[in-house]
Amino acid sequence: MVYYTARSEVSGGKLCIGVTTATSILGPYIDKGSPLVSNASEGVIDATVLVAQNTKYLVYKVDGNAHGQPCLIYAIQLSATGTEVGGPTTLLLKNDLSWEKGIV
Repeated sequence: MVYYTARSEVSGGKLCIGVTTATSILGPYIDKGSPLVSNASEGVIDATVLVAQNTKYLVYKVDGNAHGQPCLIYAIQLSATGTEVGGPTTLLLKNDLSWEKGIV
């Protein structure tokens, strides 16, 4: 499984997080065909997986600094297959201190 960032027409050309799967590291890879996570106002980037207490979460950044907005890092629960997200989105981190200079 590979999580990646790409532009999507679904989100008005903003960056989204997608997922593609394969039975072997060598592929062939099959894309889900639609964004796994999107934010039409600012785009999302930098996906990674976090496992806590046998639950998988997708952790990602809303790309606010590219638009003069705060950077937000969120987590959302992944399905057992890792190809769907569900449940509430949890804000983990926000760059709201002056010394952070718009970077997270």
